[in-house]
Amino acid sequence: MTEADLVDALLRARDHRHTTQPPTLRASAFDLRKAYRVGAALDRRLIERGYRRAGWKVGFTNRLIWPRFGLTQPIVGPVYDRTVRMADSLAELSLAPFHAPRIEVEVVFGIEQQEDGTRDWSRPNWMALGFEIVDCHYPGWHLTPADSVADFALHGALVVGPRVNRAAPGFEQRIGALGRLEVRLLRNGKPAARGCASDVLGSPLAALETVPGLMHWFEGLAPESPIVVSTGTMTELAPLAPGERWRVEVVGGVDLPGLELTLGA
Repeated sequence: MTEADLVDALLRARDHRHTTQPPTLRASAFDLRKAYRVGAALDRRLIERGYRRAGWKVGFTNRLIWPRFGLTQPIVGPVYDRTVRMADSLAELSLAPFHAPRIEVEVVFGIEQQEDGTRDWSRPNWMALGFEIVDCHYPGWHLTPADSVADFALHGALVVGPRVNRAAPGFEQRIGALGRLEVRLLRNGKPAARGCASDVLGSPLAALETVPGLMHWFEGLAPESPIVVSTGTMTELAPLAPGERWRVEVVGGVDLPGLELTLGA
């Protein structure tokens, strides 16, 4: 199967919310290099449909699983104006566009262009807690990192909670302490998972700083565009169903506002 065939199959699976076989089972020696070519082609197809790139997602940020997959760095994929939602403390989201959605709790950053036209990836303009809704178009969520990159990097949606801006008191101290952040995820008011930001490359800020070295796989954003970056999950992925109410709360390390998400059909 050619890379063009894989692009068509994955786009159809996304459009019609069904599964297709993972590329690693369909194409010879399908590795990350080939996966990024497929991912970049899918990115172009979405842009042709009117999507605008809004930033990036970082995945596979837990180093403990890297040896299993032969990884030496995380993966990256685009997020879009139609998939990113900037929310207050309460948000709603329909699950209609997704095939097999799961939820992740992540730290999200905003990076804006500086006066000299550059971006300082070590000094975000804002940070927030967020939910990434990840979606997989392979049977049973069976995949490798290369399969993940090819499947839109598993990105479905990103819901960003209340932002803490750089001008806020203690912002730099909070950024520096992100590796100590601990969160609790609740489903319908009952504990569902706990997570630590130290599982994200030691700190979500470290995940943010990997993006400049990975985004070359995709065509660039307009220089003046603000960038949203989700940095990888702190919690185990959990499947979703309409009618559920999910909430993330900070339980230690860094003071960040919580976020509650209600899911619709």
